Amino acid sequence: MKEWAIRFCFVILGVVLTLGTLKIIDFVKGPEEVETEIVEVPVITTVVAEESKVTEEDFADEARAMFDSLFSTTPTTAVEEEESESEDESEDTGAKLKWKEDYPMIDSDCTLEEKMAERSSYEETMATNAFDKMVIENSTIDFSGVKISVMGDSITEGNTLPEDEKEEYNWPAQLASILGCEVENFGIGGSTVSNVVDNYPMCERWNEIPTDSDIIIVMGGSNDMLFENKWQYGELEYDKRMTEGTFCGDLDRMLGAMKWTYQDNNEDGYTELIYINPPSCILQDGVYNVDPGNMVHQSEFAEAINTIAPAYNFSVIDLYNNNFLNSHDADINALYINDGIHGNKEAYRILAEHIASQIIQRIEQ
Repeated sequence: MKEWAIRFCFVILGVVLTLGTLKIIDFVKGPEEVETEIVEVPVITTVVAEESKVTEEDFADEARAMFDSLFSTTPTTAVEEEESESEDESEDTGAKLKWKEDYPMIDSDCTLEEKMAERSSYEETMATNAFDKMVIENSTIDFSGVKISVMGDSITEGNTLPEDEKEEYNWPAQLASILGCEVENFGIGGSTVSNVVDNYPMCERWNEIPTDSDIIIVMGGSNDMLFENKWQYGELEYDKRMTEGTFCGDLDRMLGAMKWTYQDNNEDGYTELIYINPPSCILQDGVYNVDPGNMVHQSEFAEAINTIAPAYNFSVIDLYNNNFLNSHDADINALYINDGIHGNKEAYRILAEHIASQIIQRIEQ
């Protein structure tokens, strides 16, 4: 039996043990169990679901304050407006959208542990969703004629949705509906970033994405963190990173090649590049806890993405460190991510609205 198959058996065992722990904690609801550490490093605790739940409407005031602070504008004179229009014409790069040059490359400013100390993932997700909806509702950007291509795994493909919901409710389809533009879905269930397990690796199929894409979004790493040990993860240090057949090495090669193809030498125009750092996933705890000496914690995969992606001009939507749709939270697990990693149609709505909001925030209005 192949090594990956043996590891898969241990993964399933670890997942069963981890989810069993979550159900026990949810049932008992004792104060000591709430403090139970799921993994050793970093410490991530399971948040127990409460009977009364808030919704995004409860965070309307917070969302409004945040919106006003980010999008408040001062009146401009006619001369300033003419100068702005002149600059826009002279600095035309062929892009259909005018991207902000000073927008942060990574949308997180603290660690997952710091975010979890502030409030639960459920509360964080609801608050973020309230803000995202406000951004979308107030957007003046016309996305008609814009083409977005998305590459990912089963989370992107949406193949775990019920058969009658797959086509309409995967998150790229919902993103297309929100923005009113074309979104092509290159998600394949089981796909990894690296070619370690040779399962439709993104590092070998990225060039299937058309060069006339205005925006390319990559959401990868969820399968890598479930199946790759520390040798297959590789090393993040730059001088030791470029080992083919490792997560760090293949991610670096892939993103470098994508920047060269879609930005530096793209005759079809300019393409904005975005990487989505997957949310914290309780299934990975089962993998890590089976063999913590050899397996790699998700925090290290997240660090690799946040280090390598911006180096190749990919802006990062960091779901991991922003505690967004974190399946360690029992409310998130029960309402949105029932199997610990894949979302239902409501989870993908929330995700699509967040991605739409992040795109809108990066564009001049």
